[in-house]
Amino acid sequence: MTTKTTDTRTAVVRTVVPALIGVLLARLIAAVPGIAAALAWIDGVLVEAAAAGGVPLVGVTAAWLIQAALTALVIWAWYALARHLGRRWPSFEKWMLGSEATPHYEPRYAR
Repeated sequence: MTTKTTDTRTAVVRTVVPALIGVLLARLIAAVPGIAAALAWIDGVLVEAAAAGGVPLVGVTAAWLIQAALTALVIWAWYALARHLGRRWPSFEKWMLGSEATPHYEPRYAR
C-alpha cells in the first residue's frame, strides 16, 4: 500500500467519523424538548419575517437551516476537542476521530 493511499484513507476516516458523531450529537441535542421548542419558535419568527418581506421559504424551513448550522458547529467542536485532547493523550484522538495518524500531504507545486 502506498503512502498516498494510506494518507487518503486516514483523511477519509478522520473526516467521516467526526461528521457522523457530530450529526448524531446534534440530533440528540435538537430532540431535547426545550431546544425543540426554541427551534420551533425561531422557525415561526423567521417564516413570518420572510413572508412579511415577500421572500417565501419554499421547501426549506428556518428550523432546518438552523439545525444544519448547529450540526456543522457540533461537528467542528467534536473535531477540535479531539485534536486538543489528542495532543496530550493520543488514544483520545484515535477513539474520537477513528485514527491517531494524521495524513501527510505533499505541496502541490513543490520544486
